[in-house]
Amino acid sequence: MRSGKTFFAAVLAALLCAAIAGAANAVEWTEFTLESSGGESVSLGRFAGTHPVLLVFWATWCPHCNAAVPEINAIHARMGGRLKVLAINYMENRQKVTAFMKAKSVAYPVLLDIDGKVASQYRVVGIPTYVLLDKDGKVVYFDNALPAHLEKYL
Repeated sequence: MRSGKTFFAAVLAALLCAAIAGAANAVEWTEFTLESSGGESVSLGRFAGTHPVLLVFWATWCPHCNAAVPEINAIHARMGGRLKVLAINYMENRQKVTAFMKAKSVAYPVLLDIDGKVASQYRVVGIPTYVLLDKDGKVVYFDNALPAHLEKYL
């Protein structure tokens, strides 16, 4: 019985990895416009194609997303002139997101994907998901972990 459970777990893990890899290969830069946490309308096209952009798909209830805030703050501070960070909150209301931003001292822009359409466009299958677009708007990184050496992608 134990080997059956192990086999099932291995198959499930392989399917999940294939889904994530397939999503990464299928993702291409797609224009979107979302409201920021402050109510401003922000379009990806304003940055993509001229600056590298790191899209961060996240939610307040996600422990890995919470843990990543200080590192993303540091990336935003260190690379702000060379890289645009756009965090895309997944299907939560403005009040919850702004309270989280204040409590966690989020320093980077947060956009609200209230209906999940942008996450769906980018084939996000779990959060956090990090999508890095190079200065030409080409997807060069897609994963559930921040790239270890972000600079090598720029």
